[in-house]
Amino acid sequence: MKTTTGPRHPALPLSSRQELCWEWERCHGKPYPAVVSIDCSTALRLLGPLDAGALREAFAEVTLHHDALRLRLDEPPERVADVVRPRQSLRATPLPLEEDVLPERPYALLVDLSTRPFDVTERLGRAYLLRAAPDHHVLLTCFHHLVFDEASHRLLLGDLARAYNRRVAGGPPLRPAFSYLDLIRAESTHAALEDRAARLAARAALLRAYGAGDLLPGRTTRPMPLRHHYDEEPLDFSPGQTRQLLHAARAARVSLYSLLIAALAGALGRHFGRERVLLSTPSHGRLRPEHRTAVGEFANMVQIPVDVSQDGGRRLLRQAHEAVSEASATVDLPFGPLAEAVLGRVDGGGFFRYALGHAALRLHGVTGWALNQQRIDAIPMHGMRTDLVPISQDSSRLTYATRQASDTAAATLALSLTMTQDARLSGALRHERAYHGPDTARSVLHHLRERLGALSGSAGT
Repeated sequence: MKTTTGPRHPALPLSSRQELCWEWERCHGKPYPAVVSIDCSTALRLLGPLDAGALREAFAEVTLHHDALRLRLDEPPERVADVVRPRQSLRATPLPLEEDVLPERPYALLVDLSTRPFDVTERLGRAYLLRAAPDHHVLLTCFHHLVFDEASHRLLLGDLARAYNRRVAGGPPLRPAFSYLDLIRAESTHAALEDRAARLAARAALLRAYGAGDLLPGRTTRPMPLRHHYDEEPLDFSPGQTRQLLHAARAARVSLYSLLIAALAGALGRHFGRERVLLSTPSHGRLRPEHRTAVGEFANMVQIPVDVSQDGGRRLLRQAHEAVSEASATVDLPFGPLAEAVLGRVDGGGFFRYALGHAALRLHGVTGWALNQQRIDAIPMHGMRTDLVPISQDSSRLTYATRQASDTAAATLALSLTMTQDARLSGALRHERAYHGPDTARSVLHHLRERLGALSGSAGT
């Protein structure tokens, strides 16, 4: 029997951004509440004399400061409808900081702790202080993606360091933080819901016109298994090539991201014989300045429609740039209802995060489309040296719950690029081994390089 301390706060719906995570959960997991763990974990190594009591107090303060960290899902009704959208409430008490021993070879323990499923009706976060020696600890924080996004890592660790430093050496209090609950309440007003419904219907019509749900053809017509195997085809640019792309984007008065969108859409159109292409991309979703002080889930998937029937250099660049701008304004449209309006729902299953696109593009380390991220590998905690311990989670254990989710995931080509510290673009095109295979990935990347060359040459004309 579950026991909780303190009164339960009034229940709230999921935010428009949490809808994406809930759909993504249900692609893999069992019916609510027996869900899998789609989580965001950070392992921070602490070297030096640690005041563990001060750290526990600081962690409690930070989880009270950011209300998203105390959210939990309510128990489901006795009969669960085909489309489940749970409500959530706020824990009255802060999250505990559990303690354990760090083994000599800690990696397996960190992966195990960070991938354990959450009891989502009790809490959506947990943390461990792991001790290897009096002057060697690892702080592992794990939060469900429903309440945590990429930007939240830096915000959480920065506030935790400030709260700890104040206790051991003095300093200012935590700065005020925007309440994630206020975002949910603002989205739940009658006027906001009416406006969003009209915009959602218009967006759904546009996505249907661009072929959302029309999967890219693969090399197999057999039904895909519910467990996939992925490979990556590398894509790297030299510093000189990267500078050329940046110069071309500036000359055309578009972002590097828009240049890459135009080139990838053109490459997909060329290989698959499509005139209209939809690209999915994650948007950080922190559109207002006050959002950038709040831990919570603000990110969402947005879709960028590109018409490549007249692949004409500057005109294609401008079209892609305008499509990117328009897509950023749709970040508050809830992913589940939008996908349902476009695709229909089969057997009550969840939608894969790229369900509305033919391919996906992620760009890291470049100011513009993505939220500019400061480095978080050097958190200033009094008297200690800190660094991040990388944790790589094995997603191959995940099994898709429905054929619709499995087929969509297999058909989606996903390109991820990072601007490295030596100023070059580097990344890979991820593809499902049986569905697309390496030949398709290499062909798409060949066309992508050709398109980038053509767009770079025509960008200033």
